[in-house]
Amino acid sequence: MPKFSDKWVVDRTLFEYVNGGSCACCGGALFMPGGLDGMIKSVSDLETDAADAEIKAMARSPWPPEMREEVWSDRVRVRHKMKKEMSHYKEFWTEHGDDFTEWCKTGIEPKALRKILQLSRSEILDQLRSRYAIHSAFGHVLESVTEQVARFKDTKYPTDARGESEIRFEQNLAYDRRGGFVLRIKDKEGNLKEDVFQIWLGRMMSLGGPSLLERAPRKVKSADDDEAAGADDAEMSETASFRGDRRIIRLFIARYWADVLIEKYNSSKSQIGAELEENDEESSKAP
Repeated sequence: MPKFSDKWVVDRTLFEYVNGGSCACCGGALFMPGGLDGMIKSVSDLETDAADAEIKAMARSPWPPEMREEVWSDRVRVRHKMKKEMSHYKEFWTEHGDDFTEWCKTGIEPKALRKILQLSRSEILDQLRSRYAIHSAFGHVLESVTEQVARFKDTKYPTDARGESEIRFEQNLAYDRRGGFVLRIKDKEGNLKEDVFQIWLGRMMSLGGPSLLERAPRKVKSADDDEAAGADDAEMSETASFRGDRRIIRLFIARYWADVLIEKYNSSKSQIGAELEENDEESSKAP
């Protein structure tokens, strides 16, 4: 069995869950009319195929009953919230895309850009928990999956991504023990690597949709199709597949970097605007 396989994720998550237990808030938070089936069906814009496929995948989940609903309710909730946030990225890119691209080339040094495009594993988990109120069980899953993403080459799995921008981003996302997840956008001479820069722009542009997780074209149904776009689909009827969760982790990394860059871009433009206004005032006072 390859290192850091999906079976490893299951084993590690169960170990951490048993030793850490469930969080105190989960007992009341998981009451849902109709159970988890009802919750899945109620989320009409859930980024999955048919709700029935999601429910069937849940039934094949490797988790014990007391843990299953924690994992699945948080998984559904996180994807639902992330989908609702997509409009923010779409609106930004529509309004500022061209100017933002130019600013990345001339308004910020490649060294500074390279420093922004790095993120530690611990920061990913802290941010996910604070932004999406993830409960204990799914938090353990994502902790294991984040390490799996960091060691993804060791799994010998094929590329998880769907769609050109996501595929190219996944292929260029690296993990460094000192810097965490990185996008090597600067060359040894300190210059911007144009090919990697274009890959990043493509991924950032795609954050606005139309899909949260793009699905592969329908061909022959197979265990690798991941029809629920994140479900713990049974893989060869032996273990779960965490492809969807890995894609969510990489998506979150891209979003985090986009958020930092958008904030710096807006701050830079505000500063320039303030300086121009100040200059205009001084000019108007001049004799």
